[in-house]
Parts: sequence; C-alpha cells; structure tokens
Amino acid sequence: MSNEPESSAITTEPSRFFKRVDWVSFSVTTLVALTVYWFTLSPDVGLEESGDFSTAAMYAGVPMPPGYPTWVIYGWLFIKLLPFSNIAWRLAVGSAVAGALTCGVIALMVSRVGGLAAGKISRFSNLTPKEEKSVRVICGCVAGLAFGFDGCFWPKTVIADPMSLGLLLFTLVLCFLSRWFFAPERKRFLYCGALAYGLTLANNQSLATAAFGLPFLVALGDRKVGRDIFFVMGAFLWSIPATSRFLHWYALYPPSTRHIFLMLCAIFSFTWLILSVWKRNLFSEWKTAFICAALFLTGLSAYLLLPIFSMTTPPMNWGYPRTVEGFFHVLSRGQYDAMNPTASVNRLMMQWGIYGKIAVNKFGLIYLLTAAMPFLLLHKISSPARKWLIGLLVVWFFVSLLTLVGLNFGPDKSSVELNAPFFAASHLILATLAGCGLMLVGAFFGRPKAVESRS
Repeated sequence: MSNEPESSAITTEPSRFFKRVDWVSFSVTTLVALTVYWFTLSPDVGLEESGDFSTAAMYAGVPMPPGYPTWVIYGWLFIKLLPFSNIAWRLAVGSAVAGALTCGVIALMVSRVGGLAAGKISRFSNLTPKEEKSVRVICGCVAGLAFGFDGCFWPKTVIADPMSLGLLLFTLVLCFLSRWFFAPERKRFLYCGALAYGLTLANNQSLATAAFGLPFLVALGDRKVGRDIFFVMGAFLWSIPATSRFLHWYALYPPSTRHIFLMLCAIFSFTWLILSVWKRNLFSEWKTAFICAALFLTGLSAYLLLPIFSMTTPPMNWGYPRTVEGFFHVLSRGQYDAMNPTASVNRLMMQWGIYGKIAVNKFGLIYLLTAAMPFLLLHKISSPARKWLIGLLVVWFFVSLLTLVGLNFGPDKSSVELNAPFFAASHLILATLAGCGLMLVGAFFGRPKAVESRS
C-alpha cells in the first residue's frame, strides 16, 4: 500500500477532488431540505420585514438596511419566473431554494473533507468502499440538515428574506477555498472564492466579520499567498484611519469602533510580520493577492446598484441619491445608524454566555459537542485536513466575536430573539465542524484490522 500523503494524491488529480459520493450527499441533502421547506413555506406576507422585502423585490427598490442589492435582483427573477400565487410566496420559494442549496454545499464539503480527515484512522481505512461511501453520505447529510433545520436559519428560508441567499454565497466562499486549500496550485478556485465573497458583502455587510478570519484560512493553505493577502488587507485597514479626516470613512470608522478597528489592524500587521520573517521572499505572490483583491472588488461593486435602485424607485427609498451629495451619502451608508459596539469586557462575557444559550437552543447541544470532536482528535488527522479544520475554527471565532461586538445586544428576551438570526453564519461553520466530528467518531467505530490466523 502506498504511503503517499493524501494531499499529494489530490494534487495529481485536481479535477476529481469532489467524488461521486460527495455529489450524492449534496443531492440528497438539498432534496430533503427543499422538500421540508416547500411544505413549510409561508403562504403570504408575514410579520417583521416580509412586506418590506416583497415590495423592494417587486419594484427593484431598496429594502431595509443594509439594502441587499444582490438579493433584490435574485428575488425579482423569482417573481418573474413564477407566474402564479402572490409575490411573497414566490420570494419564499426563492429563499427555500437558496437555503436548500446551502445545506447541500455543507454536505458536499463534509463528505469530502471529513473523509480526508478520517482517512488516516486505521479503522476507517479498513471499511469496504461501500461502507465508507455510506458513512460519508450520512455524515454529510446530517451536517447539512443540522444547519438546515437550525432555529436561526429555518424560519428565514420559508419567507421573503435575503438571509438564505447571503449564507448560500458565504457557503460557496468556504467551498471554493476548501477546494483550493487541498490543491493550492489551482488558484482559480481561490479567485472564485474572492469574487463570491465580494458578492456576499454586496448582499449583506454583516458577513464582513468573516473577512478577518478568511485570510488565516488562506495562510494555512499557502503561507506565501496568505502573507501577501495579509499585507494587502493590512494596508487597506491602516489607510482608513489615516485618511478618515479627508475621505470621511464614517460608515467604516465611526468613533465608537476605533479601538476595535485599531486592534484588528495591529493583529493583521503582526501576522504579516510573522509570515514575512518565516517565509521571506517578500511579495512573491503579489499577483495572486492583486487578482484576489480585484475580483473581490468586482463582486462588491454590485453594491453600486443600491443608489441606482434608490434613485429610480420612489416606492422604496432610504436615501436621496438624485444629487451628487445624496448619491455618495447613500453609497457610504450614511442613511443608516452608526455602530454602537460592545465596549466592556464584562458585557462581552455576558454576551458570550447568551450566544452559548442561543447555540444550544437553536442549533442543538449534541451538534455542539460533535463540533468540538475534531479538535480533540487533531493528532489522528492528516496534516492538510488538520490545518483546514483549524482555519475554519479561526473563521468561526472572528465571525462569532465580531458579530457579538457589533450587535451589542442586551440580556432581555426581545433583544436576544431579535438578534439571534445574525448568528446563523457561525452556526453554519459549527455544522460543518460537527459533520467532520461525526465522521471521526464513525471512523473509531469502523472495522478493526483483521487478525491473521495462525498456521
């Protein structure tokens, strides 16, 4: 039996990274989730912002903050493509489709990467091909459906709401980066991830919290590429406080967030310095970093549709972009409230406790325990998969922490219920980790090595 590491085997056959069994896991999960969503769709306009979103999608307008221009186009297409029932129901179908695909992509990642993570465990490698495929499909489906029926996500997939599309785009970012991670020479997947993340932020800026974790995932996949991406992001972050007096970066750099912003700048600069000393040969991957930045900005440019929509559709309008001053006022999010982040460590600890309760109640304690399993068995996992899991954990940490700091919600029940859906992105990462953990648990209960009989 060859002792060649799994990662090199993947490199020799990059086009076959996702196997047929992985696509089976994707298909089954998507179909099951879509079926459940179909039978639980909201029949008409519901509570909260359902009417707001329905009107905006119908007239290609601007819904509530932060605008969701990508989703407006997506919703408008579903309104035009489905010539029956009411507008809100058609948009709910669009949400269900995006939500089901999100579950399927999670299953796809878990089936493949979870199999790589468990491949080093002897009991897993002793399974027959049919048994191994069954384990991968089951674990992928469990992970995808665990998130699909998460209490923060499911209610948003059956109504007119942009969350499911935003999380689908975010899941595609993770999927593209995962595909690149195990074959770093295939940079087109890294570029696709950068473009998809730009579209993600154009749809919903609350997922900007992941921008501070994704470079760590990239650096664990390729330190040279990660080093130069850290430089580009660090230079951009430092330019904001340096030019705020002249360019009025109020939306990105309000006074209440300056201490947090400067701390993030310092983290990125320090990480770049460590990687530079470690790998040397500075800027050897500057072209890769530049292309990633250009594609990210290309995806983010969809946000330019917001002032255009606001200019042309009076029924839904959160600004007045018909003048030059009003145009840039809308583009800079000046019509929305500024952030009021958490400023006290004690308050942050209280919010972490509430986040834990939300995760237990909405996601499930058993899945949280399973999500921790890969990090208890890191020594049993092959090196590429181990780095991928650590990178995913870093992304989860930044998404969870910065979402808590940005929302700064109180302990009262109404505030917790109002802000709980914003944690769906962190639950998405936990579901992926839980699927990999379940794969590892299954590996330990696999077939023991057969003992040769004595002659």
